[in-house]
Amino acid sequence: MASVGFSTGNSYLQTEAATTETKRVWMKNSITDTWDDDGAGTAIHYWGGSTGTSWPGVRVKWDAANQMVYFDLPSDVPSYLFSRVSGSNPITDWGAKTANLTYANSVGKYFDLTGPIAWGGNTTPGSFVTFTPATTTIVANFAATIDTSAEACSVESAQAAVDAYNNLSTFEQDQFDVLNVGGGFTGLQRLNYLKTRYSISTPLNAKNSLDLLDGQQTNDVLIITLVTIIGFGISAFLFKKKFA
Repeated sequence: MASVGFSTGNSYLQTEAATTETKRVWMKNSITDTWDDDGAGTAIHYWGGSTGTSWPGVRVKWDAANQMVYFDLPSDVPSYLFSRVSGSNPITDWGAKTANLTYANSVGKYFDLTGPIAWGGNTTPGSFVTFTPATTTIVANFAATIDTSAEACSVESAQAAVDAYNNLSTFEQDQFDVLNVGGGFTGLQRLNYLKTRYSISTPLNAKNSLDLLDGQQTNDVLIITLVTIIGFGISAFLFKKKFA
């Protein structure tokens, strides 16, 4: 696994590729009269990779910001489907399912479950729809924990932010990495600043690593910005808070 350090003379930044990569799939329920829309009665069954689920799968999750259910598949899983299950245990109590779906067809899209529902062995109709996810609830809540100087002004709080980031899914890390968190800076830039400011050695499990050791300068803008931040010590801008 490649990692990289970036030196500015008196500081050192490091990111590494995520240790566990996942990939997100989404579903919107357009037949709420017969299929729960908040995920309680929806499972996902996936197969074809190094790991898979037993029928009828495992429960999905709900994102209020996008008003859809989602699940983070293992990175090597190519195939999945959604199943209608009991809203409470046992999950083995299922009644309907979608057709077999592929991750390749879901990139940049959500599966719109249009129905009508087909109970038993037949498949409930739906189709993929192109969309750009809004900032998810989990990412928005995480960003709110470090959007002021008071919330990230100690080694303990900065370490907690790094640890919380590393516990996010690949999708959530990617979304936070490019999120504008104030002062014209992205989430990844702020975390890298905190790591350097408080000499935190814990690496960020960032998918978008700066793979300079392989000669792939994947984010020149980030490098230039980090030089500016550290070289001139403009920490006030990193923690600028806009008040209404």
